Amino acid sequence: MKIQTFHDLLIGALCIGATLLAAVTYNLHQQLAAMVAVAAQAQPDPTPALRRDLDLLRDGQATLQAQLRDLSSQQEAVTASQAANRQQFDRLEAAVAEQAQSAANVPGSEVFAAWQQRLDKVEGDLAHVQTQLAAKAQPLPRAEPVPMPKPKVRAPRPAPPPLSVLGVETRGRARFVSVLPTGAHSLSAVRLLQPGESLDGWQLREIQRDQAVFQVAGHADRSLPLP
Repeated sequence: MKIQTFHDLLIGALCIGATLLAAVTYNLHQQLAAMVAVAAQAQPDPTPALRRDLDLLRDGQATLQAQLRDLSSQQEAVTASQAANRQQFDRLEAAVAEQAQSAANVPGSEVFAAWQQRLDKVEGDLAHVQTQLAAKAQPLPRAEPVPMPKPKVRAPRPAPPPLSVLGVETRGRARFVSVLPTGAHSLSAVRLLQPGESLDGWQLREIQRDQAVFQVAGHADRSLPLP
């Protein structure tokens, strides 16, 4: 009776132990599953990603620095080009202003018409003078020699001027005397003389209010009236 009871107790204890072992095993299994789930939900180690991002940032910074240097070089080139263009523009503007001033100082058609009238008058006066000179140059009738008193020695008569004064022209601050060489009959032959310039040995010395003073080599100064 006692052996049967011990046997039953042993079986009961084994059953209880198996139950407890099963419960513990189930509990461990649940904890392991929970740990696996937690491990699956846990985020991976961010260090490699951070390192990759840091490398990308460094590469981007190097690229930006290179681009910044290129932009600085381009800006310097653009600044130099703007300075050169500005200098060229200033030269062109000065040339245009000078051309405009020169065009403004060109005599108009009225001036050329007045010159033509003066030229016609000078040509008429010259023809009249030439006629008088030709008449005086004709030989006189031969007569018997008559004793004449010894003539006084006179200074040689100055030669007629090789030019005709047409007027005075002003261009800016400079004054010119417009002259026409003797024997010329076209406006293209008109010359503009400043003090110090000469024509056919007649050097313009001074422009006065109503006359132009010329210096003639070997003779006294000659003054020609201004029209």
